[in-house]
Amino acid sequence: MRQSTRARTELETARSRLARIDAELPRGDQQRTVGLKALRREVRVSFEVEEARADRAVIVQLLIDFRDVSGAEEAIYWRWVPERECLMPAIWSSEGTRPSFFSITEWAPLVQCSAEHGVVQIKSQEESVHVGAAPIQRGETLMGVLSLTHRTGLGWSQSSLRDWLPRLADQLGTVQELVDVRRRHTRDMRQGQALLDAVQRLEGHRTGDDLARAFCETALDVSGARAAALVRWSPEADGGELAYTTEGTGLRAPATLEGGSIVGEACRAGKLQVLEDSRAAALGQGIYGVPRTVQEPGSVAIVPLVSGGRVLGALVVEGAEAKALSLEEARHLTVLAAVVASPLELAWQFSEVDKRARTDPLTGLWNRHHFGERLQQTLSEADRRGSPVSLVLVDIDHFKRVNDSWGHQAGDAVLKQVARILQDGVREVDTCVRYGGEEIAVLLPDTDSQSAVDVAERLRTKIRALPLHHGATAISVTASFGVATYPETVKVRDQLFPAADKALYIAKHEGRDRVRAKPATRGRTTS
Repeated sequence: MRQSTRARTELETARSRLARIDAELPRGDQQRTVGLKALRREVRVSFEVEEARADRAVIVQLLIDFRDVSGAEEAIYWRWVPERECLMPAIWSSEGTRPSFFSITEWAPLVQCSAEHGVVQIKSQEESVHVGAAPIQRGETLMGVLSLTHRTGLGWSQSSLRDWLPRLADQLGTVQELVDVRRRHTRDMRQGQALLDAVQRLEGHRTGDDLARAFCETALDVSGARAAALVRWSPEADGGELAYTTEGTGLRAPATLEGGSIVGEACRAGKLQVLEDSRAAALGQGIYGVPRTVQEPGSVAIVPLVSGGRVLGALVVEGAEAKALSLEEARHLTVLAAVVASPLELAWQFSEVDKRARTDPLTGLWNRHHFGERLQQTLSEADRRGSPVSLVLVDIDHFKRVNDSWGHQAGDAVLKQVARILQDGVREVDTCVRYGGEEIAVLLPDTDSQSAVDVAERLRTKIRALPLHHGATAISVTASFGVATYPETVKVRDQLFPAADKALYIAKHEGRDRVRAKPATRGRTTS
């Protein structure tokens, strides 16, 4: 009867203990969600600290139950450290930053012995049991030791302790396993959801530029880095270029990548590379081999983009400080790189085909088809913003004489060199177009009439001063310029091109090698 009553009491105690433990374990719906930023190191650490605190509370409550049911002063969970082959006190039932009632000099050897021999160890004096220690094992693996101690004697006899202590140790091991599994599951679920959120942000982008921007911005959210760049690489040409850069890089795309740079070498190898101290690594080579307007990053992760076994380029993520980026952050980015590689390859291929269709094959300038679209876009933006747009038409003087005197190949060489002077002499936002024959159009957004005349005069002077070469032959050429500005000198959008063409005609008629602009009032020209 006594045994039955005792069994029922122990069963109720066990049920109560398990209920409390279950209440302490966080539920799935209690998990905080922070989207793709959950992959950042500082956010991961925050989660891990919070979860470790909750896990510790579960084990502390279990140890308190062990202490109370055994009549001990203190229950301690000693975790085995394989690297050092020793035990360390991990969690204890008493309050404070260290165990309160454990004598290291007297009792620690007994606990160590329990771990080494895998058996229950007991220290008693006469009828009083002061220490009991039992190993916590899973198969052949030692997790640690459970110790129960009391300076004046436990509430259990030696026989009860030998009977119950292994069971308590086994229960502690089971709960620790459950806590570890839950923590790994929660971490994997959180990271999986974050990666899913990141992948969803990369969907639905129709152009290569939009996809590149979304890829770089998502990479920054995932890693918490200061800046990112997307590099396009051609294995056939053994070279690449910066296709997109975020503001924090201090770089402007497009820009040719130095083949011997760190990023160039990484693209050539096609392997993930993490430089935790990139400033030291970049002293000899440079990250991109391209000048930048900000300080070199403290750490860099270079994530290759691979499709069908071919390296397309790389995502370069920059941390402000050394060790701001690690291999773990880079591995998360490899998932995004794998998702975006094929769509980005298709977008780049389409962009290349589209660009060829809009580019003049001789000069490399935009062609007439592109000019028509760009002109309408620029004029619409000017109407919306209330800003001026200037159009400059350029015609090479006596171009037929060049063809007749030196041949059409010489004419082509002159045309290409003039096109290069014009392209290099304007801003990136400006548009240079080979409109037809030897005539080139330059579209200048946000530029008033006087500023456009200044630009044209500067370009005219540069063409005149620079002898153009065909083989060993130096050919001196000049060019005439016509300028019109909407809405400053031309009030109707459709009259912008005819007005610039008329100003060009006047420049030709007045002797060539000069700039003429459509005046704001009829009957006047300015140079």
